[in-house]
Amino acid sequence: MVIDLWRGVSPVALATALILSASPAAAQDEQAVGQSNSGISEILVTAQRVEESAQRAPIPMDVIDSDELIRKSVTRPEDLARSVPALSATNGGNPYTVFFVRGVGNSTLNAYSDAAIAFNYDGVYIGRPSSTSGTFYDLQRVEVLKGPQGTLYGRNATAGAINVIPQTPQIGELSAGFVGSYGNYNAVNAQGHVNAPLGNNAAVRLSGNLARHDGWMDDGTRDQDEFGLRGQVKVELSPDVDLRVAADYAHQGGMGSFSTYLGTVTPNFGPTGFSGYNYNPSGFGPSDGILSPDARTYLASLFARQAGRAGQVTEGTPYNDNDYWGITGEFNARIGNGTLTVIPAHREASLDNLFTAGMNGAKTNEKDKQTSLEARYAGQIGDTVDFILGGYLFRERIDTYTYFSQFTIVPYQDFETETDSEALFGKLTVEVAPGLELTAGGRYTWDKKQFDGSADVLVLFCGNPGANPPNLCPNLPFIPLLDSAQEVREYYTGQGVPVTPVPLFVLPPMAGGSQTAPFVLNAPPLVIDESIEESKFTYRLAAEYEVTPSNMIYASFETGYHSGGFAFARGLETYRPESIDAWTLGTKNRFLDNRLQVNVEAFYWKYKDQQFSQFGYDLGNPPTTVFLTRNIGEATIYGFDADVQALITETTMIGAQLQYLASEYDSFTYFLPNQGLPPVTSCGYSPTTQNVNNNTISVWEVDCSGKPALNSPKWSLSGFVEQRIPVGEYEVTLRGDGRYRSSAEIDSNFAPFFKAEEAFIANGSITLAPQSEAWFVTAFIDNITDERRLATTNLVSSVNVQVGTYEPPRTYGIRIGFSFD
Repeated sequence: MVIDLWRGVSPVALATALILSASPAAAQDEQAVGQSNSGISEILVTAQRVEESAQRAPIPMDVIDSDELIRKSVTRPEDLARSVPALSATNGGNPYTVFFVRGVGNSTLNAYSDAAIAFNYDGVYIGRPSSTSGTFYDLQRVEVLKGPQGTLYGRNATAGAINVIPQTPQIGELSAGFVGSYGNYNAVNAQGHVNAPLGNNAAVRLSGNLARHDGWMDDGTRDQDEFGLRGQVKVELSPDVDLRVAADYAHQGGMGSFSTYLGTVTPNFGPTGFSGYNYNPSGFGPSDGILSPDARTYLASLFARQAGRAGQVTEGTPYNDNDYWGITGEFNARIGNGTLTVIPAHREASLDNLFTAGMNGAKTNEKDKQTSLEARYAGQIGDTVDFILGGYLFRERIDTYTYFSQFTIVPYQDFETETDSEALFGKLTVEVAPGLELTAGGRYTWDKKQFDGSADVLVLFCGNPGANPPNLCPNLPFIPLLDSAQEVREYYTGQGVPVTPVPLFVLPPMAGGSQTAPFVLNAPPLVIDESIEESKFTYRLAAEYEVTPSNMIYASFETGYHSGGFAFARGLETYRPESIDAWTLGTKNRFLDNRLQVNVEAFYWKYKDQQFSQFGYDLGNPPTTVFLTRNIGEATIYGFDADVQALITETTMIGAQLQYLASEYDSFTYFLPNQGLPPVTSCGYSPTTQNVNNNTISVWEVDCSGKPALNSPKWSLSGFVEQRIPVGEYEVTLRGDGRYRSSAEIDSNFAPFFKAEEAFIANGSITLAPQSEAWFVTAFIDNITDERRLATTNLVSSVNVQVGTYEPPRTYGIRIGFSFD
């Protein structure tokens, strides 16, 4: 409906019409962080689209202020996990950061899958997980909202939302600031800003950052080479109206991609046949990259059953050459007893990268464009009613060419995808009795997605891959790293290896097979030209009671929705939306004259039609290893979160945050092709058949019901101690903090050999600053004991070797900063 009307209308024209229709009104106060007269400082947030104290917001959230962002060296999205126990964020060096909140999330590693956490930069939803870098500088704060945010944030917020909020121009102020650090691995982090008045009613703010370090791996990978620039202008058009325009640009370079060979998983055969799998550790450590000479020699020793030989090596050298830019407007006008806010935005990304973790190379060339418009009116009726009414439009266009060269198989994918989404939302809060407020909110979302693409897949065979003992082809070349399927076809034709659309062996896998000459199977292209239309009503019901001005309790029920989509996988071309229901009971408190803060939250979530993304086999004949998303069932997640901070003396502060998380997949089943050997998993499995495109194929039904959710440690604990010591006109600040997590499942196949073991990471710093706080010098060390917890793992099926990535090593250095105004 509205989508079709919007196609012919420019979002800028829509924004202009809304602005011109508004009458003058008071500008919003942009100060986001306040300081109380005494005790623990107050942080103002806008998580509910209105400005309020974090202690008065009746929602579960963590807030990371600007000081902590600098202290924790947050330069990329995955760095946020250092400060939020409920958040798991990982990255393998490519542009895609994978977020999970309390076991709810999705491994979004391509352009046709959406994240389950809404990432919002400067009030604008970022559609691509690959476009969340380059924003972490000159910030007011980052808000991490835990649990579904279906009312105010809408689609793709089943796990929560992350709001990255930059500093904005301050009218009438001339100021500047700089923070820079240098550390081991030649790490250079720098960010700075200048704020200048433009007459009496306008201001400009320019800011930028640079983040670089050498590779943390011995092969030079896991480096960082990024920079960003941001410019903003704010104008007070009248005492009641303001307009802000912001533009930003970021570049991501370096090698990026990194991983370590963990070991091989090989079948064990006894007198009666298959008797299980053996795990053979590689002997490599967390910093041993797969491109090192030793790692290449190790890979070359592994036997590729399908190719009938060993001796493959990784050919590609990983790189990132990714650019991001955007422009955002924000218009605020006081109208009557409320404020109208209009936010038009346009963003683009150009990705050119090669990822080599466990394969010859996964190359992506991608162009992303998104345009959005949000308009909302937040107002009051008398002294007892607050409300928000709004609408949202989102348009995204993606054009991608990518391939995954995996030694014996390579799919080439060329596709365009379009998303049009619109929503209407509202929230009403009524004070029904002194201190007691009831809230009801709802959002209706319409989504329309179009996918038009084709996948050309080539598979290398040495006779029948299921033969036992395997066929041998010692001189058969592995699939080289080439940019097109036609180049691969020409390469093997020149080698005298036939390229055929049908298998040349006669018997099915594990039935003996017949030895034939090697060949390359080039199955008919998989063509997807489909569209899906979905709509969903999500809502929130809540109650809060202010016991005293410093103590409140709240309870809520909220629903979330994550749209369906597409996958280049035969038999699994589309997947359904997922949804979540969340119950929350919490309390937020300040005691002892604002010197003790105690916040506690209990939660209970029901996760339905969960979308599960992983590298795995599709249901083609023969099957193809692809990155796919499918619906796998339901899960129950519950627990509690307790946050305590105490200002012991005027110069001593301590704090701790504890989360207990219980999770279980109530229903988790999926299917894998039956190529003879059982799947490598600790889940239950049984052979069966499925009909795919009118063909009956043999499959394994894998049942992981009863397993805990991925990336969900049962216990998470973080804490800090800070001591300030006056020394004449100066002050020395000693700070120590740490984070403990119990073990967690991280392997999407639930292989019995790989999980993240429990770990404790400690950090420390010492800072010297004058009482005026005009400058500071800090010596810091992070991960003091060099604890390296396994973060991600994946099976390279061609040689049954497991690759993995570990959390960052010990880093240390000197940080300086100054400011003037």
